Amino acid sequence: MKFTFGSSKKGDVTEALSGISEPAALFFSVAGEEMLEHAATEIEKRFPGVACIGGVGQAYIDKQFFDQGITVTAMRGEIKVVADVLEQASVMPIKYIRRLENAVKAVGGERGRTACFDICSAGCDVRAVTTLSNYLCRAGYDLAGGTSNSASVACNGKVYQDACAFFMFRNLKGKIKSYKENIYVHSDKQKQFMVTEADPKSYKIRTLENVSAEKVYTSELGISRDKITTQTFKNPFGHVCDSDTYIVSIKGVEADGSITTFRPANKMDFLTILNMGDYREVVQDTITKIQHDLGRASAVLSVNCLFRYIMFNDDKYWDSYLAEMSRSFSHAGMVGVGEHYNTQFVNQTMCCLAFE
Repeated sequence: MKFTFGSSKKGDVTEALSGISEPAALFFSVAGEEMLEHAATEIEKRFPGVACIGGVGQAYIDKQFFDQGITVTAMRGEIKVVADVLEQASVMPIKYIRRLENAVKAVGGERGRTACFDICSAGCDVRAVTTLSNYLCRAGYDLAGGTSNSASVACNGKVYQDACAFFMFRNLKGKIKSYKENIYVHSDKQKQFMVTEADPKSYKIRTLENVSAEKVYTSELGISRDKITTQTFKNPFGHVCDSDTYIVSIKGVEADGSITTFRPANKMDFLTILNMGDYREVVQDTITKIQHDLGRASAVLSVNCLFRYIMFNDDKYWDSYLAEMSRSFSHAGMVGVGEHYNTQFVNQTMCCLAFE
């Protein structure tokens, strides 16, 4: 698969599409939610019937980064792709599961060569990922994607609120595989804390080991209460699940000592406090793994967490990160406010689909 792209800082859709021809699929992002409907409508007019999804957030392709207007990534090559949407994503996305099933049938689903990439409305990740993964993973198809910085997403010329738009891909020339990149580490000696009281619906962790979440976090790190929300860049929570750890970003602190997060935690989950690893080394390890698994990977479609972007940018590493990825394969994607990897909704992570 190959990427081409167009952009317009003014948000001019005609300008952004001027260099694109005969796409198999189109993925677009806009700087503001008010631009979403116009962009979706105009893209559909220009390329009727072409699979297309879009959301709100910064975008990148190869070494270039875009944080204004509109960016459109066109996919070409030996792929079959269908785009569709699960509506009522925070309430009952299972009601629309037939759309996912039909998309798999339309591309001719085949293990190892078929995968899903999704972009969902903010706040509906949990049910959207659960619904997608229950079907996809059981059938042997990978999932990667993330969350638009908006209540709406676009699919095939229309805008939907509380929804999850998705591509279903089949690679006609090789494999497709999902990856996640976690730049945080924990050791076997680090403490694990059981969640003893939580409110998953409001994304609150009230107590860990029957002690307020605030007190546990500040005591372990030796910091004051007012440092908690910025400390998450260096020390987020990690949800320990079997042999893997999934990041839980901290959003805020409540008066009662509860910590609010960007990913829900449930009672009896085990959390640890993670430390930042050598992220330059981690990025190289990801590239090496993709190359090892897929040989000469042609393209990678990804979602990078907003917190990762902020941290990399503050450390003056973001441009180097994009350059490192683009040296090895064509790389495109968007900055999201949540990330999806197979069965899990995660934070502060990069999730992607890599195409052989």
